[in-house]
Amino acid sequence: MKKIFLNYAIVLFSAVVTVTSCSTKTDPAPISTTKEVIIKTNITGTRQLVKDSTYILEGNIFVTGTINIQAGTIIKGDKLTKGALIISQGGKINAVGTPAQPIVFTSRMEPGLRAAGDWGGVIIVGKAPVNQTDPTVEGLTQPLHYGGGTDAADNSGTIQYCRFEFGGIALQPDNEINGLTFCAVGSGTTVDHVQVSFAGDDSFEWFGGNVNAKYLIAYCGLDDEYDTDFGYSGHVQFALGVRNPRIADVSTSNGFESDNNANGTTETPITAAVFSNVTLIGPWKTSADKNVSSNFGAGMHIRRNSSLSAFNSVFAGWNTGLLLDATTTYANATSGSLAIQNCALVASKVIAVNGATGVTAQQALDFFNTSGFGNQVIADNATAGISSSFYDATKIGTAAIPTSFLPATGSPLLGAAKFTHTKLQNAFFDKTPTFIGAFGATDWTKESWTNFDPQNTIY
Repeated sequence: MKKIFLNYAIVLFSAVVTVTSCSTKTDPAPISTTKEVIIKTNITGTRQLVKDSTYILEGNIFVTGTINIQAGTIIKGDKLTKGALIISQGGKINAVGTPAQPIVFTSRMEPGLRAAGDWGGVIIVGKAPVNQTDPTVEGLTQPLHYGGGTDAADNSGTIQYCRFEFGGIALQPDNEINGLTFCAVGSGTTVDHVQVSFAGDDSFEWFGGNVNAKYLIAYCGLDDEYDTDFGYSGHVQFALGVRNPRIADVSTSNGFESDNNANGTTETPITAAVFSNVTLIGPWKTSADKNVSSNFGAGMHIRRNSSLSAFNSVFAGWNTGLLLDATTTYANATSGSLAIQNCALVASKVIAVNGATGVTAQQALDFFNTSGFGNQVIADNATAGISSSFYDATKIGTAAIPTSFLPATGSPLLGAAKFTHTKLQNAFFDKTPTFIGAFGATDWTKESWTNFDPQNTIY
């Protein structure tokens, strides 16, 4: 997976409030209320990060203790040393922001100089089950193993009202981490109201585990929006993905990319994530759009014996809406362990539903159109009432940002949701929405914890 790089520039800290002096402290010196604090040693006990300081991650920082982060705190990853924060098995992160004071993990580069892959991102490693014997986290400076977990309810902490920007650096050649990575993270962990923007690899990726999440945003990443592997079987509701049509990865960028494992074996637990109320906005606003990257793939690429399920969701403007890949995956679909119901595929560029590696296009289409599944194919984004939801790459800055994610009045997406399937009976799911996709009458991305223009934000 190729990444975008900028030459590193040494950046002086510039405060937005007037101060009489500014110097740099080195961990574990006492925290100053007006200065940058460099963190370059691992955290083994309990460490408090407070909003009156800006923190710089230099190199791979492993947390085997507990890191508590106050609402409103800014943490920056250093590009030269490939800064990253890794919560090891048994460690905890409590990053509890608020709508008015989100916690921000971002690039150390100045406004206008930031880019995908400026730093390593955040990795959380728990003790929940995976279907690999001895997997290691990709790309770190030292091996970090996370196999053999047996605690599905393991608690790695809390991430609420947080943003992760410009992560995903290649820590080793062709071996990158993502904007936010979950490895064997258990359901005792709390994750909600999280935005990952301009990631240099996948925005979100889960390797095994059972952690659940609500209100997620994957914005203008390079590779996949939501990637699930190694037996991930958690639940996700209210998730948004938006693509810049000019930027995609040579490995093929998808909305969902889901594998049981790299070889598509029957190792258990089987990847069986359940998503509901997802809106994934692809690169094609209309079929006449120009200069769209040829590296885009499917809204849902479900392959290698995965049993991912999607309900009440919208996949708009992708080359292919749904791609069922491999005979084992198709068998999961026809047996019911993989479910796609009450979903809309909108304005697919090539074909709405397709098959690959032993699955014919007609087989995949017949599955999608099964009576009672409630799926629909909508010809264009205007008919779906979501033309305002696309990134406009012909413009720059805030002018490129989608103006609204709400379906227009009369949209076929409104009033079409159902929560009768057994996979949705878990107490985690909010069963009150009547809309399919992530939005009905309220655009929750307009809340103050989000930021769709972090390139120009002064931190």
